[in-house]
Amino acid sequence: MTPLNFSFVFLLSFFLHPFFTYGEFCPRVSCGNVSVDFPFRLTNQPDCCGDPNFNFLCTTTNQIIISFPFSGDFMVNTINYSNPYLQLTDPCITKRLLQGFNLSGTPFQPLYTRTYIFSNCSTDSNISVVYPSALFFSCLSSINFLVWGIAKYFYDPSTPVSSCLELAEISVPQHDPGWPFYIDDIPLTWEQPYCHTVPCNYCPSSECSRDKGGLSNGTKYAVIFILGTPISLIAVCIIYYNVRVHCADHRRHQPNVEISGLTSEPQLAGIIVNGLDGSSIEAYPITLLGENMKLPRPNDNACSICLSEYQAKETIRTIPDCNHYFHASCIDEWLKLNAACPVCRRTPDQDSAHLITRSTSSFSPRPSL
Repeated sequence: MTPLNFSFVFLLSFFLHPFFTYGEFCPRVSCGNVSVDFPFRLTNQPDCCGDPNFNFLCTTTNQIIISFPFSGDFMVNTINYSNPYLQLTDPCITKRLLQGFNLSGTPFQPLYTRTYIFSNCSTDSNISVVYPSALFFSCLSSINFLVWGIAKYFYDPSTPVSSCLELAEISVPQHDPGWPFYIDDIPLTWEQPYCHTVPCNYCPSSECSRDKGGLSNGTKYAVIFILGTPISLIAVCIIYYNVRVHCADHRRHQPNVEISGLTSEPQLAGIIVNGLDGSSIEAYPITLLGENMKLPRPNDNACSICLSEYQAKETIRTIPDCNHYFHASCIDEWLKLNAACPVCRRTPDQDSAHLITRSTSSFSPRPSL
């Protein structure tokens, strides 16, 4: 590295270091008897303390509330981080299940499910005799409307149950196959989300840092812009200077050989491939990843451009010539500038792709006299 380059890098790190190294760790907080840590965050914490899909509300009575887009609000009474699961509760959990429990649009899924048959039975029903393990749901029942649940594992359609009418067949989340046959909470697990910092609860520039004397985000951006503009100009000048020096050295060391009587045909203009047009990029196949995260190559689970692991519901695009795949948004921008695969550097055939190209200037050698 030349002294000029070293000076530039030193100045850049000196001026920008205070603005990018200031940060803090989000401490584990509690709401009632439940500890809240990454990926979860309370709504009054900075956004960087958790993942946006794991927000909690802590009520004035110290009760954690979680909201599901298609199932409403539930209380959370337990969170286990080592073997990740949480328990949802409600004054009448079976009523919420009977109304429909939908986890679509959330990162949560059941640990295990067990199917129950909900039935409405009159007071003279013999269901508790025929099925001793049947569950009685008092919060759903009233006079002459008694709601019972039978695990489908035990249910025998050939065994008559007097004075009962089947209401619904419901898949109920349970802890594991050996869990006792009762329903008093809803256990759910989740996949740990990808975090962009290590540790995950580190806030490089959180709002709470202002309480400790740090600059606000707006002030930091203004200072960075004011310092960054002249530094960027200096960087451009240094790059230009280095290119000129390199070219001059190359010309000085280039042998000047002229062969008498030799004539040459004009050289064809060189072709430099820049990128692909939009229609060619759109012709590359895309795949929408499902919840099972079935990738073409299971070991190739991270985008080589942004280095982020693939997540469910993301779209990947495959380069057909080499079958390497990337985030669609990443590879689309790449292919607009460079038609070669970022991994193997293979370029598509010009006959099968619309390449955006530019030509170098052609020249003819001066004939010898």
